[in-house]
Amino acid sequence: MLKLATILVTLLVALSSAYPRSSLRVPGGGRIVGGEDATVGQFPYQLSLTMAGSIICGASIISPNLALTAAHCVNRAQPSQVQVIAGRHLRTTPAPNEQIRQVTRIDVHENYNGNTYANDIALLHLSTSTPFVYDDVVGEIALPTREQQTTGDTVVSGWGRLTSGLYPTVLQWVQVPHVSDAQCQQLYPEETILPSMLCAGLIAGGKDSCQGDSGGPQAAVNGGYLAGIVSWGYGCAAPNRPGVYTEVSYFIDWIDAHRN
Repeated sequence: MLKLATILVTLLVALSSAYPRSSLRVPGGGRIVGGEDATVGQFPYQLSLTMAGSIICGASIISPNLALTAAHCVNRAQPSQVQVIAGRHLRTTPAPNEQIRQVTRIDVHENYNGNTYANDIALLHLSTSTPFVYDDVVGEIALPTREQQTTGDTVVSGWGRLTSGLYPTVLQWVQVPHVSDAQCQQLYPEETILPSMLCAGLIAGGKDSCQGDSGGPQAAVNGGYLAGIVSWGYGCAAPNRPGVYTEVSYFIDWIDAHRN
């Protein structure tokens, strides 16, 4: 009984780290607002990240045995608690050719700050003996070059809540324009937009990621590389409140240092 209680407490702590949003600033672990249904295989790099059998976040395949997600999704989680699912299209319905893999190691950025969401990035390792097998619905997304600047539109995907507050059946995606760091800082005067963050969204609102999409991919339309990781924002698709993402190009050296 004591062992069971210990396991339950550990899971609760891990799950709470995946939803660290306050009533104002909320981790982009949220909904795709103003998006549309994806087609099967449209985003082969999209992963569903589960803990104790529940979907808590998204992630992105960057190699057959590596994936990137947000630190706030897995901070304090044990690898044995975390699985990733590739090739899934419907949120809770297994696909005939989906691939489920156990996470064997979690590298959370050493300087991750749960209050400011600085360095909100984590690398998930899978067993080298059971890597993802690439096919029509499973594949990796390219990483940007070191310090590559993303200035055009980006595409965000995930299974987070919809505008209605309900979870979607089908994987959702939305295209949002880049917002410069300077403009983003003006729109978030109460926060600090760091060089390692990337902002995107319509100034008028209406399209965004939010709770449930956290850790998921933000892909550059021009280049198709992983520009960002869904991190945080104020509300969902609110006017003058773009989504804030972890800028992957800022962390290329960190990723390379933790590959092995």
